[in-house]
Amino acid sequence: MDPTAEIAALARMPAELQQRLSGLTEAQLRFKPTPDVFSVLENVCHLRDIEVEGYARRLGLLLREDHPLLPDLDGTALARVRAYNEQPLKPALDAFLSMRRRCLDILEDLGPEEFARRGEFENVGEVTLGRLLEIWVEHDGGHLKELDELLPLLHSHQTGQQAKPSQSLRR
Repeated sequence: MDPTAEIAALARMPAELQQRLSGLTEAQLRFKPTPDVFSVLENVCHLRDIEVEGYARRLGLLLREDHPLLPDLDGTALARVRAYNEQPLKPALDAFLSMRRRCLDILEDLGPEEFARRGEFENVGEVTLGRLLEIWVEHDGGHLKELDELLPLLHSHQTGQQAKPSQSLRR
């Protein structure tokens, strides 16, 4: 497996995220069109926690252990328990960006044998590190799509227009 495209996608995502966050007010960051839709801020906090406690941890386990159990995380439960929408944006974003850089530094030094390493991803099944990268990229893409659907709602809310979230935003 050649992970070049996945690593490039993981490397592009932070800039794409920051572009979407640019110019948003505190009210816009915390706006929830419905209770079951993540706000922009909740998306960022979720990305931070999944990066640190999910993907970075799984990456380390796959590189250190033979056929490790790779834990799944309940992102919706984390958002509720950790009160994501009450947290400040900058530390959450900085932590995400820092951990993503660290993960990319590790990934860029790996060879084919490391990308073939296998583990058991809880609630998914057996995966190679290469497949984990694909899942990681899909996760990033899902959150960028959620933000792309949420941002127009922020602007319509600000202007007093009524807009409804799409089905894909609902948790």
